[in-house]
Amino acid sequence: MNGLSSSQWEKIDEIVLKIYAEQDLRKMRLQFLDNIQNLIPHDKSFFDLGYIKKNQVVFFDPVTNNMKEEFLAAYFDTYEPTDVMFWFFSQNNTDIYRESDYITEMMLETSAFYNEWLKPQGIRRSIGARVAMGNMLYGSVTLWREEEHGDFSDDEVQILEILNRHLAQYFYNKYPKGIKRNNENEYSDSLIHIYGLTEREAEIVDKIYQGYTSKDVSEALFISENTVKKHTYNIFKKMNVKNRSQVIRIVHGFDIAAQETLTDERKQKLDK
Repeated sequence: MNGLSSSQWEKIDEIVLKIYAEQDLRKMRLQFLDNIQNLIPHDKSFFDLGYIKKNQVVFFDPVTNNMKEEFLAAYFDTYEPTDVMFWFFSQNNTDIYRESDYITEMMLETSAFYNEWLKPQGIRRSIGARVAMGNMLYGSVTLWREEEHGDFSDDEVQILEILNRHLAQYFYNKYPKGIKRNNENEYSDSLIHIYGLTEREAEIVDKIYQGYTSKDVSEALFISENTVKKHTYNIFKKMNVKNRSQVIRIVHGFDIAAQETLTDERKQKLDK
C-alpha cells in the first residue's frame, strides 16, 4: 500500500462534508452509498441501523440504491444469521473487514448464504464496516462485488476505515445514547428518536399504523381534520415517505416490505 492519492483524499473530504451536512438519517445513508461508489466501486450494497440487545446485535431499517427489494428482505428475514461474516458485528475491537481476510474460498462456496443469497445475485466478494463508537453500535455498511471485478484492495479497506470513523462520529453526535428499534411495536419513542418527530406526530403515526383515516385520527385526538393533515404532511417530510403505507413499513423496521402483503381493503384504508 503506497498511500492514498491526492484525488482519493479530495473525494474522501467531499464525502465527509456531505455526511455531516445531512441531518436526515435516511438521506445521509443513501447519499453515502451513492458517493462511496466513486471511491470503492461495487455492485451491491446496503446501510442499516443497529444496536445491541442482551448481548445480541440487532439490525433494522436497511437502505440500498442497487439491490432488489426481494433480496434485501430475504437477507433480514432469513439469511442474516447465516451470513459468513455476521459474527464480525458482535466484536468490539475492530470496525472494518474484508471478507477474504477471514473466510476461505471453500468456506464461502459451501455455505448456504453464498449458494442461496449471494450467488443468485451474481456477487461474491465483500467488505464491510461496523459503525460504532466504543461499545455503542449504530449500524453497518456492506459492499459486494461480482467475482469478475476482483477483491477489494488495501487502499479501499483504508478508505472505508477512514469514512467509517466519520460515520461513527456523526451518529454519536446525534444519538449519544444509541439508536434502538423496539421489537414489541412500542415504536413511537424510537421514531421520535430517529426521525425527530414531535409527541403529537408520534401519536398520529401510532394511529396511522392502526389504519386510522384522517377523520378517525381527528376524532380520536380531538383535533381538526385539517390539523391532522398538516401533521401528516410534516411526518411524511421527516420520514422521507410519500404515503401511509410507507410509514407502516418503517414502523415495522423495513420500508421494503412488499405492497402485496397488505390486503386490498387495508391498502384502500391506508391511502385515504
